[in-house]
Amino acid sequence: MISSNLNLIIAFAAGLLSFLSPCILPLIPSYLSFIGGISYNELKTGDIRKTGIFVKTIFFVSGFTIVFIVLGIIFSSTGVFLGSISRIVNVTAGILVVLLGLNFIFDFWKILQVEKKFHIQNSPKGYAGAILLGMAFAGGWTPCVGPILAGILFLAGTTGKLAEGVLLLTSYSLGLGLPFILAGLFFNGFARQMQKIRPYLKTIKTGSGIFLIFIGILIILGRLQKLNIALFNLAGLIEQAKTQNPVYIANLFAFIFLIPGLVLLFFYISNVFRNRETKENRPHLLWLFFIIFFLAAALLTFLRIIDTSKIVTFWITFQGI
Repeated sequence: MISSNLNLIIAFAAGLLSFLSPCILPLIPSYLSFIGGISYNELKTGDIRKTGIFVKTIFFVSGFTIVFIVLGIIFSSTGVFLGSISRIVNVTAGILVVLLGLNFIFDFWKILQVEKKFHIQNSPKGYAGAILLGMAFAGGWTPCVGPILAGILFLAGTTGKLAEGVLLLTSYSLGLGLPFILAGLFFNGFARQMQKIRPYLKTIKTGSGIFLIFIGILIILGRLQKLNIALFNLAGLIEQAKTQNPVYIANLFAFIFLIPGLVLLFFYISNVFRNRETKENRPHLLWLFFIIFFLAAALLTFLRIIDTSKIVTFWITFQGI
Protein backbone atom coordinates (compact mmCIF):
# COMPACT_ATOMS: atom_id res chain seq x y z
CA MET A 1 0.00 0.00 0.00
CA ILE A 2 1.51 3.27 -1.08
CA SER A 3 -0.73 6.11 -0.02
CA SER A 4 -3.95 6.43 1.95
CA ASN A 5 -6.79 8.47 0.53
CA LEU A 6 -7.09 10.46 3.74
CA ASN A 7 -3.53 11.75 3.35
CA LEU A 8 -4.19 12.55 -0.31
CA ILE A 9 -7.36 14.47 0.59
CA ILE A 10 -5.47 16.43 3.26
CA ALA A 11 -2.72 17.28 0.76
CA PHE A 12 -5.25 18.34 -1.90
CA ALA A 13 -7.10 20.53 0.63
CA ALA A 14 -3.77 22.08 1.64
CA GLY A 15 -3.16 22.97 -2.02
CA LEU A 16 -6.57 24.66 -2.26
CA LEU A 17 -5.86 26.65 0.91
CA SER A 18 -2.52 27.71 -0.57
CA PHE A 19 -4.31 28.99 -3.66
CA LEU A 20 -6.76 30.95 -1.49
CA SER A 21 -3.99 32.47 0.63
CA PRO A 22 -3.49 36.26 0.63
CA CYS A 23 -0.09 35.71 -1.01
CA ILE A 24 -1.49 34.05 -4.12
CA LEU A 25 -5.18 34.75 -4.77
CA PRO A 26 -4.93 38.52 -5.35
CA LEU A 27 -1.98 37.96 -7.71
CA ILE A 28 -3.68 35.40 -9.97
CA PRO A 29 -4.60 37.96 -12.69
CA SER A 30 -0.99 39.15 -12.80
CA TYR A 31 0.31 35.58 -13.03
CA LEU A 32 -2.11 34.68 -15.82
CA SER A 33 -1.38 37.79 -17.87
CA PHE A 34 2.36 37.28 -17.39
CA ILE A 35 2.19 33.59 -18.31
CA GLY A 36 0.19 34.37 -21.45
CA GLY A 37 2.24 37.41 -22.37
CA ILE A 38 -0.86 39.61 -22.59
CA SER A 39 -2.26 42.61 -20.76
CA TYR A 40 -4.78 42.40 -17.95
CA ASN A 41 -7.40 44.20 -20.06
CA GLU A 42 -7.01 41.67 -22.88
CA LEU A 43 -7.42 38.86 -20.37
CA LYS A 44 -10.50 40.49 -18.85
CA THR A 45 -12.26 41.32 -22.12
CA GLY A 46 -11.48 37.93 -23.61
CA ASP A 47 -10.09 39.40 -26.85
CA ILE A 48 -7.50 36.65 -26.99
CA ARG A 49 -7.13 32.98 -27.82
CA LYS A 50 -7.57 31.30 -24.45
CA THR A 51 -6.21 28.00 -25.76
CA GLY A 52 -2.65 29.33 -25.62
CA ILE A 53 -3.07 30.61 -22.07
CA PHE A 54 -4.71 27.32 -21.03
CA VAL A 55 -1.81 25.24 -22.36
CA LYS A 56 0.82 27.60 -20.91
CA THR A 57 -0.94 27.49 -17.55
CA ILE A 58 -0.75 23.69 -17.60
CA PHE A 59 3.00 23.91 -18.24
CA PHE A 60 3.27 26.54 -15.47
CA VAL A 61 1.51 24.17 -13.06
CA SER A 62 3.80 21.35 -14.23
CA GLY A 63 6.80 23.52 -13.35
CA PHE A 64 5.94 24.02 -9.69
CA THR A 65 4.68 20.42 -9.47
CA ILE A 66 8.15 19.18 -10.45
CA VAL A 67 9.76 21.23 -7.68
CA PHE A 68 7.23 20.14 -5.06
CA ILE A 69 7.61 16.46 -6.01
CA VAL A 70 11.40 16.73 -5.72
CA LEU A 71 10.93 18.23 -2.24
CA GLY A 72 8.57 15.38 -1.41
CA ILE A 73 11.19 12.85 -2.50
CA ILE A 74 13.81 14.53 -0.31
CA PHE A 75 11.59 14.62 2.79
CA SER A 76 10.31 11.06 2.24
CA SER A 77 13.86 9.77 1.81
CA THR A 78 14.79 11.43 5.10
CA GLY A 79 11.90 9.59 6.73
CA VAL A 80 13.17 6.28 5.33
CA PHE A 81 16.63 6.77 6.86
CA LEU A 82 15.16 7.88 10.19
CA GLY A 83 12.72 4.97 10.38
CA SER A 84 14.34 3.61 13.56
CA ILE A 85 13.40 6.75 15.46
CA SER A 86 10.07 7.31 13.68
CA ARG A 87 8.22 8.18 16.90
CA ILE A 88 10.63 11.02 17.70
CA VAL A 89 10.45 12.21 14.08
CA ASN A 90 6.63 12.22 14.19
CA VAL A 91 6.47 14.20 17.42
CA THR A 92 9.10 16.71 16.29
CA ALA A 93 7.48 17.20 12.88
CA GLY A 94 4.03 17.48 14.44
CA ILE A 95 5.17 20.14 16.91
CA LEU A 96 6.75 22.17 14.09
CA VAL A 97 3.56 21.97 12.03
CA VAL A 98 1.47 23.08 15.05
CA LEU A 99 3.84 26.03 15.58
CA LEU A 100 3.54 26.97 11.89
CA GLY A 101 -0.23 26.85 12.23
CA LEU A 102 -0.18 29.05 15.34
CA ASN A 103 2.09 31.51 13.52
CA PHE A 104 -0.45 31.62 10.70
CA ILE A 105 -2.97 32.92 13.21
CA PHE A 106 -0.85 35.11 15.50
CA ASP A 107 2.18 36.11 13.33
CA PHE A 108 4.73 35.79 16.16
CA TRP A 109 7.59 34.63 13.87
CA LYS A 110 8.31 37.81 11.95
CA ILE A 111 11.09 36.14 9.99
CA LEU A 112 8.45 34.06 8.17
CA GLN A 113 6.89 37.26 6.84
CA VAL A 114 9.91 37.85 4.61
CA GLU A 115 9.09 36.86 1.04
CA LYS A 116 11.52 35.47 -1.49
CA LYS A 117 10.42 36.34 -5.00
CA PHE A 118 11.91 36.00 -8.42
CA HIS A 119 11.58 39.26 -10.32
CA ILE A 120 11.36 38.42 -14.01
CA GLN A 121 11.12 41.36 -16.36
CA ASN A 122 9.98 39.61 -19.55
CA SER A 123 7.17 37.11 -19.95
CA PRO A 124 8.26 33.48 -20.54
CA LYS A 125 8.91 32.46 -24.12
CA GLY A 126 6.99 29.36 -25.18
CA TYR A 127 6.01 26.39 -23.10
CA ALA A 128 9.51 25.81 -21.73
CA GLY A 129 9.44 29.35 -20.35
CA ALA A 130 6.11 28.62 -18.65
CA ILE A 131 7.63 25.56 -16.96
CA LEU A 132 10.61 27.62 -15.75
CA LEU A 133 8.25 30.29 -14.44
CA GLY A 134 6.35 27.61 -12.52
CA MET A 135 9.59 26.37 -11.02
CA ALA A 136 10.49 29.94 -10.06
CA PHE A 137 7.06 30.31 -8.47
CA ALA A 138 7.72 27.21 -6.36
CA GLY A 139 11.06 28.70 -5.34
CA GLY A 140 9.38 31.91 -4.17
CA TRP A 141 8.94 30.83 -0.58
CA THR A 142 6.12 33.12 0.54
CA PRO A 143 4.95 33.36 4.16
CA CYS A 144 1.48 32.12 3.20
CA VAL A 145 2.33 29.10 1.06
CA GLY A 146 5.51 28.07 2.88
CA PRO A 147 3.97 26.86 6.17
CA ILE A 148 1.17 24.92 4.44
CA LEU A 149 3.62 23.28 2.05
CA ALA A 150 5.94 22.57 4.97
CA GLY A 151 3.09 20.80 6.75
CA ILE A 152 2.57 18.46 3.79
CA LEU A 153 6.33 17.92 3.46
CA PHE A 154 6.55 16.94 7.12
CA LEU A 155 3.57 14.64 6.59
CA ALA A 156 5.43 13.06 3.65
CA GLY A 157 8.54 12.70 5.81
CA THR A 158 6.68 10.85 8.56
CA THR A 159 5.38 8.22 6.12
CA GLY A 160 8.88 6.95 5.46
CA LYS A 161 7.81 5.86 1.96
CA LEU A 162 9.26 7.44 -1.15
CA ALA A 163 6.28 6.71 -3.41
CA GLU A 164 3.81 8.04 -0.85
CA GLY A 165 5.74 11.29 -0.62
CA VAL A 166 5.53 11.67 -4.40
CA LEU A 167 1.77 11.06 -4.37
CA LEU A 168 1.22 13.49 -1.49
CA LEU A 169 3.06 16.32 -3.19
CA THR A 170 1.35 15.52 -6.49
CA SER A 171 -2.01 15.80 -4.73
CA TYR A 172 -0.93 19.09 -3.12
CA SER A 173 0.12 20.42 -6.53
CA LEU A 174 -3.25 19.43 -8.01
CA GLY A 175 -5.05 21.32 -5.24
CA LEU A 176 -2.96 24.39 -5.99
CA GLY A 177 -2.81 23.96 -9.78
CA LEU A 178 -6.38 23.10 -10.79
CA PRO A 179 -7.76 26.48 -9.62
CA PHE A 180 -4.99 28.16 -11.64
CA ILE A 181 -6.14 26.34 -14.77
CA LEU A 182 -9.84 27.03 -14.11
CA ALA A 183 -9.08 30.71 -13.48
CA GLY A 184 -7.45 30.91 -16.88
CA LEU A 185 -10.38 29.22 -18.62
CA PHE A 186 -13.11 31.22 -16.88
CA PHE A 187 -11.28 34.41 -16.02
CA ASN A 188 -14.24 36.82 -16.00
CA GLY A 189 -16.21 34.63 -13.62
CA PHE A 190 -13.11 34.09 -11.50
CA ALA A 191 -12.50 37.86 -11.26
CA ARG A 192 -16.04 38.42 -9.99
CA GLN A 193 -15.75 35.65 -7.42
CA MET A 194 -12.36 36.94 -6.30
CA GLN A 195 -13.90 40.29 -5.42
CA LYS A 196 -16.40 38.48 -3.21
CA ILE A 197 -13.70 36.38 -1.53
CA ARG A 198 -11.23 39.23 -0.95
CA PRO A 199 -12.87 40.51 2.31
CA TYR A 200 -12.54 37.00 3.79
CA LEU A 201 -8.84 36.48 3.08
CA LYS A 202 -7.89 37.06 6.72
CA THR A 203 -10.50 34.53 7.82
CA ILE A 204 -9.16 32.04 5.26
CA LYS A 205 -5.67 32.58 6.63
CA THR A 206 -6.89 31.87 10.17
CA GLY A 207 -8.71 28.76 8.91
CA SER A 208 -5.49 27.63 7.23
CA GLY A 209 -3.70 27.98 10.55
CA ILE A 210 -6.32 25.83 12.27
CA PHE A 211 -5.99 23.28 9.44
CA LEU A 212 -2.22 23.12 10.00
CA ILE A 213 -2.68 22.70 13.76
CA PHE A 214 -5.08 19.83 13.04
CA ILE A 215 -2.51 18.14 10.77
CA GLY A 216 0.23 18.65 13.37
CA ILE A 217 -1.83 17.07 16.14
CA LEU A 218 -2.66 14.09 13.92
CA ILE A 219 1.05 13.65 13.15
CA ILE A 220 2.00 13.84 16.84
CA LEU A 221 -0.66 11.35 17.94
CA GLY A 222 -0.25 9.07 14.93
CA ARG A 223 -4.01 9.23 14.37
CA LEU A 224 -3.92 9.35 10.58
CA GLN A 225 -3.58 5.56 10.41
CA LYS A 226 -6.55 5.11 12.77
CA LEU A 227 -8.70 7.43 10.66
CA ASN A 228 -7.78 5.35 7.61
CA ILE A 229 -8.89 2.21 9.46
CA ALA A 230 -12.20 3.92 10.27
CA LEU A 231 -12.69 4.64 6.56
CA PHE A 232 -12.03 0.99 5.74
CA ASN A 233 -14.60 -0.06 8.35
CA LEU A 234 -17.13 2.33 6.80
CA ALA A 235 -16.54 0.79 3.37
CA GLY A 236 -17.02 -2.67 4.88
CA LEU A 237 -20.34 -1.65 6.46
CA ILE A 238 -21.56 -0.27 3.12
CA GLU A 239 -20.63 -3.49 1.31
CA GLN A 240 -22.29 -5.60 4.01
CA ALA A 241 -25.50 -3.57 3.88
CA LYS A 242 -25.44 -3.73 0.09
CA THR A 243 -25.28 -7.53 0.20
CA GLN A 244 -28.29 -7.68 2.54
CA ASN A 245 -30.42 -5.01 0.82
CA PRO A 246 -28.99 -3.81 -2.52
CA VAL A 247 -32.12 -1.83 -3.52
CA TYR A 248 -32.05 0.21 -0.30
CA ILE A 249 -28.34 1.06 -0.66
CA ALA A 250 -28.77 2.01 -4.33
CA ASN A 251 -31.65 4.36 -3.50
CA LEU A 252 -29.74 5.77 -0.52
CA PHE A 253 -26.75 6.69 -2.66
CA ALA A 254 -29.02 8.10 -5.34
CA PHE A 255 -30.50 10.46 -2.75
CA ILE A 256 -27.03 11.32 -1.46
CA PHE A 257 -26.22 12.70 -4.92
CA LEU A 258 -29.73 14.06 -5.60
CA ILE A 259 -29.98 16.31 -2.54
CA PRO A 260 -26.86 18.47 -3.17
CA GLY A 261 -27.80 18.61 -6.88
CA LEU A 262 -31.27 19.98 -6.08
CA VAL A 263 -29.87 22.43 -3.52
CA LEU A 264 -27.33 23.78 -6.03
CA LEU A 265 -30.04 23.95 -8.72
CA PHE A 266 -32.32 25.93 -6.39
CA PHE A 267 -29.62 28.49 -5.61
CA TYR A 268 -28.59 28.66 -9.27
CA ILE A 269 -32.15 29.41 -10.44
CA SER A 270 -32.65 31.91 -7.62
CA ASN A 271 -29.44 33.69 -8.58
CA VAL A 272 -30.42 33.79 -12.26
CA PHE A 273 -33.81 35.34 -11.54
CA ARG A 274 -32.40 37.77 -9.00
CA ASN A 275 -29.74 39.02 -11.43
CA ARG A 276 -31.49 38.41 -14.77
CA GLU A 277 -31.00 42.04 -15.83
CA THR A 278 -27.27 42.17 -15.06
CA LYS A 279 -25.18 39.69 -17.01
CA GLU A 280 -22.09 40.37 -14.90
CA ASN A 281 -23.62 38.87 -11.78
CA ARG A 282 -24.93 35.68 -13.32
CA PRO A 283 -23.81 32.45 -11.64
CA HIS A 284 -20.59 30.88 -12.78
CA LEU A 285 -20.73 28.05 -15.34
CA LEU A 286 -18.91 25.89 -12.79
CA TRP A 287 -22.20 25.78 -10.87
CA LEU A 288 -23.84 24.09 -13.85
CA PHE A 289 -21.07 21.51 -14.00
CA PHE A 290 -21.65 20.42 -10.39
CA ILE A 291 -25.45 20.54 -10.80
CA ILE A 292 -25.28 18.29 -13.87
CA PHE A 293 -22.75 16.01 -12.16
CA PHE A 294 -24.85 15.42 -9.03
CA LEU A 295 -28.18 15.11 -10.83
CA ALA A 296 -26.75 12.81 -13.52
CA ALA A 297 -25.14 10.59 -10.85
CA ALA A 298 -28.46 10.43 -8.98
CA LEU A 299 -30.48 9.60 -12.11
CA LEU A 300 -28.03 6.95 -13.33
CA THR A 301 -28.02 5.38 -9.86
CA PHE A 302 -31.82 5.32 -9.69
CA LEU A 303 -31.90 3.63 -13.12
CA ARG A 304 -29.22 1.12 -11.96
CA ILE A 305 -26.99 2.13 -14.87
CA ILE A 306 -24.08 2.85 -12.53
CA ASP A 307 -23.34 1.63 -9.01
CA THR A 308 -22.23 4.74 -7.10
CA SER A 309 -21.91 2.82 -3.83
CA LYS A 310 -19.29 0.59 -5.46
CA ILE A 311 -17.47 3.64 -6.82
CA VAL A 312 -17.47 5.30 -3.37
CA THR A 313 -16.26 2.19 -1.53
CA PHE A 314 -13.57 1.63 -4.16
CA TRP A 315 -12.34 5.20 -3.60
CA ILE A 316 -12.38 4.79 0.19
CA THR A 317 -10.39 1.56 0.09
CA PHE A 318 -8.06 2.53 -2.74
CA GLN A 319 -4.55 2.72 -1.33
CA GLY A 320 -2.44 3.61 -4.32
CA ILE A 321 -0.70 1.68 -7.06
